[in-house]
Amino acid sequence: MNEPSKGELFFEAIRHLGFPSLAPVRLKQPSYWTGDGQYETEIEAIMSSKPLTEPKESTEGIHWKNEALAKAIVDTFNQLTEEEQWVYHMLVDVGLSMRFVATVLDIPKTTFARRRDALADKIRGLLLEHEVVRERLRL
Repeated sequence: MNEPSKGELFFEAIRHLGFPSLAPVRLKQPSYWTGDGQYETEIEAIMSSKPLTEPKESTEGIHWKNEALAKAIVDTFNQLTEEEQWVYHMLVDVGLSMRFVATVLDIPKTTFARRRDALADKIRGLLLEHEVVRERLRL
């Protein structure tokens, strides 16, 4: 059995960590969840919360706090070529197999594997240029 390559391990790690997609991110205003409902502002959520309880922040609110991470991801995505963006999207966001993507591109699996590994190295390097990414990964 073949050992997985660095590129394959990289893409699997991104998927496993739930790292945000490199696709352009639309930042939203935070909203808050208190258990009773979702509110647009923090003060509205606090005022609607039960006494002595903290309102739980929504996914959107957490995302808003990670605006710097989202900007780093968008910056990385924009530095990729159109073909690299497509390959990333097919492998990570859509979850297609390397074999299927290589067939679609009409190139041998081994050639595509080398391209995938080179893309993984490029993405890794571009992401690690950003301090917020290094902090998120605790490097």
